[in-house]
Amino acid sequence: MAQSLLFEIGTEEIPSGFIVPALEFMRSWIAGRLSDAKLPHEAVEVFGTPRRLAVRVTGLAEKLPDTVENRMGPAKQAAFDNEGNPTKAALGFARSAGVDIKDIGFVQTPKGEYLCVTRTIPGRPTDEFLTGLLQDMIFQIPFPKTMKWSNPDVRFARPVHWIAAVYGGRVLPVRFGDVEAGSVTYGNRFMAGSAISIPDAQAYEDLLTKSYVIPGIEKRKELIWEGVSMNARNLKAEVRDRDLLDEVANLVEYPHVIIGRFDDAFLKLPAEVLVTVMKHHQRYFPMYSLDEGSALRPYFAAVSNIVPKNDAVVRTGNERVLKARLDDGKYFFEEDLKVPLEEYAEKLRDVIFHKDLGTSYEKMERFRNIARYLAETLAPEKKEKVAEAAYLCKADLNSLMVCEFPELQGIMGSEYALRQGRDPEVARAIREHYLPTSAEDELPSDVIGDVVGISDRIDTVCGCFGAGMIPTGTSDPYALRRQTIAIENILLAKNYRVSISELIDRSLQELAARLKRSAAEVKEDVLSFFRSRFVSILQGRGIPSDVIEAVLQGFDDPVDTFMRARAIADVRHQEWFASISSASKRVENILKKVQVSGSVSEDLLAQDEEKALYGRFREMEGSFIAHAAKGEYAEALRLLAGLKEPIDSFFDKVLVMSEDEGVRKNRIALLKALVGLFDRVAQFSKIST
Repeated sequence: MAQSLLFEIGTEEIPSGFIVPALEFMRSWIAGRLSDAKLPHEAVEVFGTPRRLAVRVTGLAEKLPDTVENRMGPAKQAAFDNEGNPTKAALGFARSAGVDIKDIGFVQTPKGEYLCVTRTIPGRPTDEFLTGLLQDMIFQIPFPKTMKWSNPDVRFARPVHWIAAVYGGRVLPVRFGDVEAGSVTYGNRFMAGSAISIPDAQAYEDLLTKSYVIPGIEKRKELIWEGVSMNARNLKAEVRDRDLLDEVANLVEYPHVIIGRFDDAFLKLPAEVLVTVMKHHQRYFPMYSLDEGSALRPYFAAVSNIVPKNDAVVRTGNERVLKARLDDGKYFFEEDLKVPLEEYAEKLRDVIFHKDLGTSYEKMERFRNIARYLAETLAPEKKEKVAEAAYLCKADLNSLMVCEFPELQGIMGSEYALRQGRDPEVARAIREHYLPTSAEDELPSDVIGDVVGISDRIDTVCGCFGAGMIPTGTSDPYALRRQTIAIENILLAKNYRVSISELIDRSLQELAARLKRSAAEVKEDVLSFFRSRFVSILQGRGIPSDVIEAVLQGFDDPVDTFMRARAIADVRHQEWFASISSASKRVENILKKVQVSGSVSEDLLAQDEEKALYGRFREMEGSFIAHAAKGEYAEALRLLAGLKEPIDSFFDKVLVMSEDEGVRKNRIALLKALVGLFDRVAQFSKIST
């Protein structure tokens, strides 16, 4: 008869961000080991609240399946003598296998017949298997940080107070430190703190719900969203911040929504200040107007862990706390506006960016110069605005508001710039130069933000590499991978034709006095780092691996590299593409074996086939280069297809390694010219056809 398992670890309140990863580990751990053991079962479900991590497995068979063991012995030839009597080898094998020699069988293998003992091993009882599995798992659950308490032999995210391990109505003898498993759990700490006996796994959710605990995370999220949405509708408002759900749902066990209000006067503050205080500091849901776009309403939704006797008491407490935070914000905002942004920018001279890379002001000067350099190519008419935005974009780091609420960096600088009469484009760039903050995030809306953001990031990447702070497989404290991908995504999305090599050179020139390694060595490492990050971008856009390898041979301009990769991916399955690849590979194979120098001399072209090949090459070279310069690589590839026949004829009829040294070098130079043309698109030998 199938049985169910309920395993719960009861703790002090676990940080909200720890809960979901721990539950996913528990689910995969148990599911994987049940699968490995071939133990029949149904669903593996997980439950979690701040005070518990739990897993339930239904439909478990009462014992593991029997297994058949084949134990191989010596070869038959070595096991019996010429008279058919067992040798010492056979007798020893029988003794070690615990069987009589006459019960041993034989099995045919590719190497001949061997002795074999086959026996059926009964499956272990499921409760024995589960006890070992759970005992191992509890020590393996990963957390970003763990702690010790009065139980010094074990570590966990928070102190463990109880363990419930119930299988088929029986308690499994699991132990963690000095905590032994039982069949008891506990309800809401404040509303139903007494012990609850678990008769079987199926009763788990109902028992906890009656004791004011909703064990399912998704159910709590659903209840929270329904509650805040309904209350918002009653106020003719709406809630939008679903991203807050994951955190709030893992801060409470029994969500109860309470609506609060704040003074309308605070609506004069920038909306981001109010939202930051409510969401990131108080975990409240802001409310927005239905009629006025994104305008905030003077209401918020707080989620309590209890159902209070009087909502008004809890509401008043939350309103009092929020008012204190908003009063701080109002004071910071008003005081900051009294200080020109230039003054805050100058104070960056006293702020250390990094001990090896100087002050934040020095960093700003470096990337402002890089920004001017980039603006000359990408937006010469906005060069002065780019320089102004670069000078001011870090100024708000010294403001009172950002010192208190670091999440508002860039946002407050932009707000202060506007209120102090700065150009709106400059103000927008101050806010947006931090974008994108992730692969999915939006990009800056104009070229000024793009240029300042790229310049800031390339200074950080080159500076860290130059100081020896290079990311490893598990460590990237300065988020250099993310910053590199952000640069490449901006260039791709905006179609900016920028040489990464030249950009690195410009940055290293600014950093010359700070480098701890040679500039050439740093450049090689940074360029390789950009190249490897670009692989991820191309993979994310569906470019096949062999095409990526082929186009990265000439990686420098990300836009050009992407256009080449996309063109090859689009046409690689057309018939004529195979002929290009084949011709290129034949030429490359010849050139691997010889030294190449000099250019083609028409006077030394002796045979019709090499004359024909050279003529076709010269005929299409100009058009090919023109198409490639415009990024029209599909058209350029079609032109290359026209070289297939003359290349084949050349190899069929012409001896490249002629005894005449001049003719030989001339033919090699012709092949080198052909490879140079092919390599403008890709190294075709890397592409499978």
